[in-house]
Amino acid sequence: MLRSRKGRLVVVTGISGSGRSTCLRALEDAGYYCVDNLPASLLPALHDTIAERLAHTPVAVGIDARGGELLGDFEQALASVREAGVQPELVFLDCADDILIRRFAETRRKHPVWQAGTVSESIAHERRTMQAIREQTSLVIDTSEMNVHQLKRHILRLFDPENSAEMRLMVSVLSFGYKHGLPRDADYVFDVRYLGNPYFVSELTQLSGLDAAVGEYVMSRGGLEALDKMTELLDHVLPQHAQEGRALVTIALGCTGGQHRSVALAEAIAAHVRTLHLGRVTVSHRDVKLLEPA
Repeated sequence: MLRSRKGRLVVVTGISGSGRSTCLRALEDAGYYCVDNLPASLLPALHDTIAERLAHTPVAVGIDARGGELLGDFEQALASVREAGVQPELVFLDCADDILIRRFAETRRKHPVWQAGTVSESIAHERRTMQAIREQTSLVIDTSEMNVHQLKRHILRLFDPENSAEMRLMVSVLSFGYKHGLPRDADYVFDVRYLGNPYFVSELTQLSGLDAAVGEYVMSRGGLEALDKMTELLDHVLPQHAQEGRALVTIALGCTGGQHRSVALAEAIAAHVRTLHLGRVTVSHRDVKLLEPA
């Protein structure tokens, strides 16, 4: 499992409700080109297309019992891919029947291969359908005792060991102005309107928090203390988000207009978060206006 990702083809299959979609999402976060619910007969053509267009991108394909009779093409499709010089890695996700029944009850979804009868009968029918595929699978993962976060971490450790779940967190730091409305997608919002406002200093009014003079002013008027408190919280929570397999955390800092205080502190927060080495950090300023001096 620790070989190069280049030219890698992972076929994800298994029993419905065992976490196949979660597995594919984890691989997609790891940079795989993912296709779900592909008819098995199309696997060779898909790989040929991807190989031509994205020669250095690993591919993951979801094939399951929703393919119905097309599952009969599975072995032939694998043979064709192998003849092309690619050794596909087969991943079969499984789960105890009682756990599967509970999961379908909680989500209130019907079983994907259900036609008549109970969920238990549908699971039994699917197991019979998938048995031949399970027997030739190189990796079987039992998800009975895993939640979605644990499964994602497990998949990333197997298929993306150089960039494990602890290193895949993306942190987006955003400044904004309250008078323009709160950002809708923020996980953490810090209100910095209580800090000294450079807007009322004539030589700073036309500048933004991206200017050194504004940053120095903000930090000297409560900004440093605010930064210490915010980073203390982030130092505690961000590694735990990464540990849980979270893909993105958005941190928003707001002042009145989104021009001075929030901008300066967003830059400082982003610089600090980068030192945690949890993954990629971006910073953006929704409402900043680079004004010309009067």
